[in-house]
Amino acid sequence: MSGVNADEEALWDEATNQLAFHARPGHDWIDTLNRLWRKNRFVMSMDGVLKLSEAPPVLTRAMLGVSREHWPLERLAPLVHVDSHDRARPKRDERPILLLEWQGRHYLIDGINRINRRVREKQTGPHEVIVIHGRNP
Repeated sequence: MSGVNADEEALWDEATNQLAFHARPGHDWIDTLNRLWRKNRFVMSMDGVLKLSEAPPVLTRAMLGVSREHWPLERLAPLVHVDSHDRARPKRDERPILLLEWQGRHYLIDGINRINRRVREKQTGPHEVIVIHGRNP
């Protein structure tokens, strides 16, 4: 990715590799990010009703930045919607939680199992988080 330093490049690699785990055939990481964002229960209900005031835009790489942060559990737990599954057996527990920040609000993209396990085991953190920051083009 042009215009980013080596640390940011490594962080993008980590985020895109994590998204690749959820990719459908023929989809790249940005397709996957857009799909998972729309699938978030704070964006779309289980019966397909939009919960935002307007439909989310289709994100492009030019609209995105990335950062590594450390969040306490009390900040992560509310990102898991009540309608989400309650499984707590992460396949890759060492990975950071992956979030999308859009218009000042954070959406959980990957890490429900990790958060559920940490809630059950009362692991207050701080926990490693990768935040993909979205902005209007």
